[in-house]
Formats: sequence, structure tokens, C-alpha cells
Amino acid sequence: MSVIVVKFDTARKRIGLVVRGKHAPDHHPDKLGQHADVILADGAPIGFFGEGNDGSFNSIGLGMQGVVYDYQLLLRHRPYYVDMRAAVANRVVSTVLLIEVEQQAADAFKAAWDRMKTSPGDFNIVGGNCATHASAAFIAAGVLDTSIPWLDTPDNLYGQLVDTLPAARRTSYSGYIGFKPVSSGGFTMEDTPYAAGPQHNKPNPGSTGSLGTVGRNVTPNSV
Repeated sequence: MSVIVVKFDTARKRIGLVVRGKHAPDHHPDKLGQHADVILADGAPIGFFGEGNDGSFNSIGLGMQGVVYDYQLLLRHRPYYVDMRAAVANRVVSTVLLIEVEQQAADAFKAAWDRMKTSPGDFNIVGGNCATHASAAFIAAGVLDTSIPWLDTPDNLYGQLVDTLPAARRTSYSGYIGFKPVSSGGFTMEDTPYAAGPQHNKPNPGSTGSLGTVGRNVTPNSV
């Protein structure tokens, strides 16, 4: 299947949400089988994670140190989130929602993540997770007016954005997602479309799907 390449340019400002473990716009992964990252207007991926005091994963997801991973840190700690070949090899399927915005909103979105990177605060699985922080950035950019309805999950944030924004302003992509730096600055996004199958997030990832750890020797992903 051919690779879709999405370019980010100055003429058409777009920011985005990436829901890991969501293999289609209408798929709803398990609450602990998903993770949220975002895409800045230049195509750069960035996201919020939690680490234990010793830099390790805390299985209960409470009282952890928050940390923001930009492209370089994602490449080091979650290569299957930014390298399309690694995503294919590890069966990591994601759904991306790209949103057209004005320059002011794009700048405010980036500024929110710059502040978060400088002072990330704590990570808590309930009320202070990856989706909570992504939501705060969308609110700071004026894309959303309110926090996530119901539980703070990436999938619920995705649904809120879809319900709030007109269809003409948003585009979804599902598949094995990667990002490539551009020599002139910024990134392109690559997407190898996903064909549903029993080993790819169906019905939910759990321990054997894209967000599991079997055969990868990596820590589980935090919501």
C-alpha cells in the first residue's frame, strides 16, 4: 500500500492530535490502550508522558514526574511513534486529526507546549495525563472552550474535537504514522494506511496489540 505524505507549510496552518492505539476514526480503544501526542503547525510531533522518580515507568500512573517529549526524545524513547518503519515493525497504529487554524492559534498552541516543556509538572493517570495536557494546549489555542467531557482519554479528546469543529476544518488519517525532518525546517508526516487484522489493534491492543510490550523490551505507554 502506498505511503501518504502530508506536508506542513506557511500557507495552510494545521495543528493536530495523534491518538495511539486508535486504528480508525470510529474505533474506540481500551482506556489504557491509548496515548495522545500532538502535531505543531510545522509538523513537529510532541507529547506529554510520565516517569517515575528514577526515570522508569510507574505502573499505577500516580505521582509521577511529567516530561514532554519532542521529536528527538520521541525518537529515543518511543521510536515507533515517529519512525514509520518502527511503527510497522511494532504494529503501532494511530489515528491523526489535523485541524486548520489561523496563525494566532498555531502560535498559541506552540507557546502552550513551550511552557509545558519548561515546567511540565506532575503526571497523574486521572486528571493529569497526556490527554489532559493536550486538551489544555487546544484550549490555550482557542480551538476548544472546555476540558474533555467524561474521562480525560485521548479518544474522548478526539471525539470532542470532531464534535466541536466543522468538517471542512479537519482531516483524519489512520495507519502507521511517522515524521521526517525537512531540510528547510519543520517535518512531513508519513502514513502507511492500515488494513484491519487480528494482530493490529483489534478489537483492542492490550498486551498483544500495538501498545503492548511483547517482543519490544520497552516500558508500557502511559495515557
